Amino acid sequence: MHVRVRFGVFGMTLGLALVAAAAAHAQTYSITDLGTLGGSYSVALGVNARGQVVGNSFTDRDEALHAFFYSDGTMKDLGTLGGTSSYVDAIDDAGQVFGTTYTAGNASLRAFVYAGDKMVDLGPLPSATTHTRSTNAAGDVAGTAYIGNSTSLHAFLYRAGSMLDLGTLGGPASFAYGVNASGSVVGSSNVPGPDAGHAFVVQEGVMRDLNVLAGAQRTGWVLNSARAINDAGQIVGFGTHNGRTTAFLLTPVANAAASGSGKAAPASVAAR
Repeated sequence: MHVRVRFGVFGMTLGLALVAAAAAHAQTYSITDLGTLGGSYSVALGVNARGQVVGNSFTDRDEALHAFFYSDGTMKDLGTLGGTSSYVDAIDDAGQVFGTTYTAGNASLRAFVYAGDKMVDLGPLPSATTHTRSTNAAGDVAGTAYIGNSTSLHAFLYRAGSMLDLGTLGGPASFAYGVNASGSVVGSSNVPGPDAGHAFVVQEGVMRDLNVLAGAQRTGWVLNSARAINDAGQIVGFGTHNGRTTAFLLTPVANAAASGSGKAAPASVAAR
């Protein structure tokens, strides 16, 4: 469920101050193509403190969508509990993977945890479906909200009782999916023109296009959506690489700065 929000004067002042502080420096990144499980498509949805990545990928001949675990250059198929497909929800810092999968004959959808090279059945899912935003230990919340009385959706960061509208990369809408301990937010934003969404990171109140920070165009990439960020600043998501939708891992480049292409987070927003 989305909420409607309105701009606040305090947030506008805060947003402009953060822009001035961050304008001189922007983190740059290297891109790793995580590949697939043999199919034509993969997406990365989570990354832990160890840099281990989880997501979903089509298997050989696109026969099924399976959860995967990626570490040290290798993508592992987590399999199923006997059914056709499995789907990732999250990974913790111990490397345990959480998700859902079908049982034999696709008879029922079950929650699972994958640990110690074994998928463990956690039982059937409740009938209600719950969608959660991303949070961190400090209580910061990243999410998406309607702005005022419009139909425009913007990414936001809720911190210390104030909701900051993170703006867009020039298009009408943006969506936040992840936040780390320092309050850096990742997601996807529309951009001007015919392109699909571009992945972004917001640091110190400035939204920046990860395609610019990672030099994506030079390597045949369009980074479409960033889905998670860990406390080391590693970012995972998915994009198009040489015509194929595939998962990516972005790793910060040490001691690097770039002017980047940043959009200011325009204002704080308050519940209406």
